[in-house]
Amino acid sequence: MAIYHCVDEVKAQPGMPVATIEKDESDLMRAADAIFVTSRSLELTRRECNKNTFYFSNVADYEHFSSAKSESLAVPADLLAIPGPRIGFVGAISGYKVDFPLLASVAKARPNWSFVLIGKVGEGDPWTDVASLKSCPNIHFLGSKAYADLPAYLKGIDAAILPCALNEYTKGMFPMKFFEYLAAGKYVVSTPLDSLAEFGGIARFASDSESFVGQLELVLTGDPQLLDRSEILAKENTYESRMKKMMRCLENLRVEERGGNE
Repeated sequence: MAIYHCVDEVKAQPGMPVATIEKDESDLMRAADAIFVTSRSLELTRRECNKNTFYFSNVADYEHFSSAKSESLAVPADLLAIPGPRIGFVGAISGYKVDFPLLASVAKARPNWSFVLIGKVGEGDPWTDVASLKSCPNIHFLGSKAYADLPAYLKGIDAAILPCALNEYTKGMFPMKFFEYLAAGKYVVSTPLDSLAEFGGIARFASDSESFVGQLELVLTGDPQLLDRSEILAKENTYESRMKKMMRCLENLRVEERGGNE
């Protein structure tokens, strides 16, 4: 059985050979017995080529990231040196993924807050220019960190953000950090990504700097009930639970191929 796992709209990344990707992916989709996608947008477009297309969001390693709530886990020194409150982002700091003007505007609106960016600058986008962010003294670049150390860094922030640009690429993107943030016990403020719309009761959405600041102010006051709901959602969206759902899909397809006699 041939399975295609489609996790991003790769052709929308900067510098991609669009025509080649479209042709090769079309061939792959038609040859696949099943396609698994990580966003509703990808589901709609891929189903046009293959009816056996199924949506399962990106998930998180709950056990790993929930260790951020451990009292014994130490917050790294380079993060502790940054004054609070700390607003954190973990991921690729790339021009096609992150809304730099929005982030800079939010940072300027609250100079007493610290914005901590953890990740590689320009991943997948060599044209990325972070000059506008580096001009803000309260935006701190900590560079890439080992996967094993991410819970410790998440422990040391007060709120997590997904200041994603809204474009063709992010329309088909489900940010892996969403459930990782939730598992770590963090509030999440995001731009209104299509893939997160169904989680409006957990994430807070804002499309401009004024509303983004407002949503951050709300979560910084704390809401234990929201964190309780986040915990439940994070526990439901693990690699183990997603794999079980995928395997059930494949088994149902096998039954259909045999004529539904089992």
